[in-house]
Order: sequence, then structure tokens, then C-alpha cells
Amino acid sequence: MQFEFSQVRDLTAAARREIDAFLDSQDKSHPFQFPNWLGTESAKAREKAYCATLREKQALRWFALCGMSYPCSRLVPSIHSLTVYRGPVCDDPDLLVQGLQKLADHGLPKGVAYIDISPEWVEGDHTSLGAALATQGWEVLPGRRTSLRLDLSPGNEELFSSFRKATRYEIRRSQREGVEIRLAQNDQDLRAFQHIYREMAEKKKFPATESKLLLNILRWFVKEQDRGALLLAFKDRTLLGGTVVVRAATRSWYVFGATTKEERLSAGHLLQWHAIRWAKERACVEYDFGGYREDSNTGPALFKRGFCQSMVHFVPTYRYVVNPRLYATVGRVGRGRSSLASAAQRLLGRAH
Repeated sequence: MQFEFSQVRDLTAAARREIDAFLDSQDKSHPFQFPNWLGTESAKAREKAYCATLREKQALRWFALCGMSYPCSRLVPSIHSLTVYRGPVCDDPDLLVQGLQKLADHGLPKGVAYIDISPEWVEGDHTSLGAALATQGWEVLPGRRTSLRLDLSPGNEELFSSFRKATRYEIRRSQREGVEIRLAQNDQDLRAFQHIYREMAEKKKFPATESKLLLNILRWFVKEQDRGALLLAFKDRTLLGGTVVVRAATRSWYVFGATTKEERLSAGHLLQWHAIRWAKERACVEYDFGGYREDSNTGPALFKRGFCQSMVHFVPTYRYVVNPRLYATVGRVGRGRSSLASAAQRLLGRAH
């Protein structure tokens, strides 16, 4: 087995095509693992993009797209952490663990305190995966990862009938009101969607994806329309919103969505229906709604449940401590921040 660890910006066009083909061959792949998801530059100023590969007789068998960050902030730039976004990708559980051990043992830059991974494995796919990771020193982190996945094998009429009554009504109402859906075609379309997306993020107070990164991702889909799409909703030439759908292998994901406030219409429902049909047209067998909160009965969770109630639970996020000394420093810095934050809150409370 040959293991390599390198920066994404050093990948050749041929290497990117090879990685894309490998990801499309694996059931456990995810769009966030494609090098184009991060582009050729850092996704954020505080991160660096890396990739790790494991080969057998020159054939790619294991892949991980990683982000390097500063867990103690840039005030301590010598300490890093490595995060594998929805990966590593490998359908063979034994090889998955073997590749992770090589990632932990070889090729990492100095200063990496720990590695976090979030494999796109559904609980029950392989009961021994967690046990194998535990024997290698990987620890489970708190939190539960859940999503909704829609089976795309039924025909369009049967699929539509499976949606909740309120969801079907909203789709039909938008159609009656003359809402039109089309693919984004140029930078003007992309920037118009970005504007609505940023406004919604500010209003609903969720962390928006960095503007430059989002624009690069959307440009990728305009160029490769079998990989992803930005679907836009218009009423009388006025943009009402958009939905971003991405494909990996035979599964598609809903990753971004934003709409304007329009009391008479719910363009998001019609956009989602078109995104599902986009996935079916590309021979996908499942449509993943990009995460789901089991304890929520409002907002995005309620919206998604109108289309699908088939829930999947993923294996948890795991952490491997590469350097115990540096990891202890990360812990001390974290506790110091918490103490300072608590003290600040107490001072504010006295001031009021």
C-alpha cells in the first residue's frame, strides 16, 4: 500500500479526474470530499486544504479531503487540527481503518494535535467499524448525525403522492401562480442567489458559507451540470430564491437553499421538487436532505419532513489524538477561553 499526503492546490487535472471517478465508484462518498468543493485555495483564511490517498498496485482505494485549522486560534499558530469532511471515503471497513492509521502515523505536518473524522457511514452498515476504530485509539465525540433520505426508485407521480398534503399544496400553488424554475446560467445568476442567501443568513442568524467559496462551488456546477445545479425560482422575472443540489455516485444532496419572503408563495417547495427530479434524471437512487434535527418541529426540519420521513443515523464523529502534549495545550486554552467568557458575562450582569 502506498500512502500520500499533499496539498489540494498541488493536484494536477488528471489527479482530480481520478479522484472524482473514485468517489463516484464508492457508496460512502459525499460531495464535500470532492477537491473542487474547496477549490484551489483555502476554504477560509484559517484553513489549508489537504488530501490523503491510499493506493494498492497504483489503483486508488482510499481518499480523504482534509482541512487544517488552528484549534487555539492564530494566537498559537504552531498547533493545528485536521478535519476530514464527511470522510474518509472507502467502502471497505478494514481498509478504511488501515488508511486512517497511516494518516495518523505518516506524512502529517508538524504541529497536528488531533484528527477529527465524520465518515458517511450509516449506523448498521458495518457493526464492526466502531470497534475497529476504538482498538486503534479513536474516541467518539458527543453529538448525533442524522438526515432524511428519499428513495428515488418510484416514478414521479408516486413520489409526489408520498409527500405530505401541505407540501403538495404548496408546490401546486406555486405552479398555479406562475413560478418558473430554471438552472443558473452565469455569474449574474450566481451573485443574485448569493445576495438572497446572505440576507437569509443574517435574518435567521445561521453561519453562511464564505462568499468566495460559495461562488467557486456554484461556478463548478454551471460548468459541470451533471455534478450539481443551482435551481432558481422566478415570478414575473423577479428572483424568489434558489436551491443547490449536488451529486456523488448515485446519491444527491440538498446543500444550500434560500428564498425571499413572499407571503402568497412558497417557492422553496417547488424548488425542492425540481431538485429531486434533477437527481432522478441523473440516475440517482437516493436524495439526501442534508441533515435533520430530530427534536425540531419547525423551520427546516418541518419543511424537509414534508418530503420525506425516512431517517438515517450516521456513525458518530471520531477523534484521534496525534500529539498528547499539544492536545493537552488545546484543552488548557479552551478552558481558559471558557473562564474568560464566564467572567465577561458576570461583569456584564453586574453592569446591568
